[in-house]
Amino acid sequence: MLVNPSDLVAKAKATITECSVTEAHEHLGSNALWIDIREPAEFQRGHIPGALYLPRGLLEFNLHKLVDTARSDPNTPHEEQTIILYCGTGGRSALAAKTAEDLGYKNVISMDGGIVAWAQAQLPIEGTG
Repeated sequence: MLVNPSDLVAKAKATITECSVTEAHEHLGSNALWIDIREPAEFQRGHIPGALYLPRGLLEFNLHKLVDTARSDPNTPHEEQTIILYCGTGGRSALAAKTAEDLGYKNVISMDGGIVAWAQAQLPIEGTG
């Protein structure tokens, strides 16, 4: 049986941790790693300040290395590192959060609504015109 992409996202959202843009904004300046999983052109048009870039298609292959090199507290075990993932509207980041959990990370959050909701809330975006 074929699965609809929106059903796949809904299934992921049923098992992961999500937060609103307001809740996510509270993590800015913390030790959380912000990871933008959109495509290169999307990231270049604007992203959350301090966000790291790791496209969804490379997540499984590069997440461990990115966490290892980017985490600011070496006393925090890799699997305990707080990771906030976002995309355009929240679908890809939900799938990415499920993948990150499958890779062993325990503190993974998908930002519901993505950068679109972030921009609508008039929160800071860097790299825009």
